[in-house]
Amino acid sequence: MITHDHLALLARPYGLGPDGLEFVRSNQNHVYLGRRGDRKCILRVSTGRHRSGEQVQAELAWIEFLAAEGVRVCRPIPALNGDICVALNTAGTDCIVTCFEHAPGRKIMQGDIAPPIYEKLGGVLAELHRHTLRLPADHAARARPHWHESRLLREDVAELRGRLSPAFVESLADLMEKLRELPVTPETYGLVHADACLGNCFVDDGQLWIFDFDNCEHGHLTQDFATILYDSIYCRVLNQFADDGLNDRIAPLWAALWRGYAQGGPLAAMDAMQLKHFFLLREAVIYIHYHRTLDMAAVGDSFQAGLEVMRRNVEAQTHQVDFDRLAALSCTAI
Repeated sequence: MITHDHLALLARPYGLGPDGLEFVRSNQNHVYLGRRGDRKCILRVSTGRHRSGEQVQAELAWIEFLAAEGVRVCRPIPALNGDICVALNTAGTDCIVTCFEHAPGRKIMQGDIAPPIYEKLGGVLAELHRHTLRLPADHAARARPHWHESRLLREDVAELRGRLSPAFVESLADLMEKLRELPVTPETYGLVHADACLGNCFVDDGQLWIFDFDNCEHGHLTQDFATILYDSIYCRVLNQFADDGLNDRIAPLWAALWRGYAQGGPLAAMDAMQLKHFFLLREAVIYIHYHRTLDMAAVGDSFQAGLEVMRRNVEAQTHQVDFDRLAALSCTAI
């Protein structure tokens, strides 16, 4: 949390006051809900842990590009002086402050978890991928890093040495090496959202809006599918642990996702091994994030048991998800 006085300094360039801001969450950023005039807005404070001013400006440039193409994204709101984002120092901490439009509609609820919402999400992903492959070569958004340069996979792992098992670190390095051997082609590689999931979407009058592009990076388009599969399908239908019916619950949601994507997305098929490796990379990132942000001595036994499953999955590079079945569905769901 940010103190009241510091929040006042950070919000002032946008004409916002701390008393009119509602705390939303603190994860990689501090996020607040506010109001500009009669419209809701989001104030985001990045403390510079893994984002430079240039990278934030590149993120905002991509959002503006997508908005201009008609994609339902939340555009940045300039500061009162016209700056797209503001760099400030409070109490010795460098901060980058941005303000965004608030998405219309509502959060995705558990009752929405059915094929129709995934078909809509597939359509949004198709729009993102189609437009990213048309991004001009000199566009400001290209200043975003590549996937393998992520702090989550480099500095965070180095800082957690001694808390991550040697086998986990070795397997993560092996996964990254395998994925870096994939061909980088203009048909399958470009800016990806890198955190595409239902948690970063609102639904409004039957249409999905997508936001939170803070992790966007240059990567393989399959990465966005792996993130959705992990965050918005696997974790949504998982019981406490994987059971015999897990893949039967996953299949119709995945088929709907691909059906929505196939209406205009540039990928024509899904490679099972590539999907598996990016899925395991996502699981590794989540595992690392938990170890960086949580007091492992204070979490419950069931959470610890879940972490052990994640660790073993990454170390052995195996998983309970049937990736061959999903790849086959990608060929038949059109």
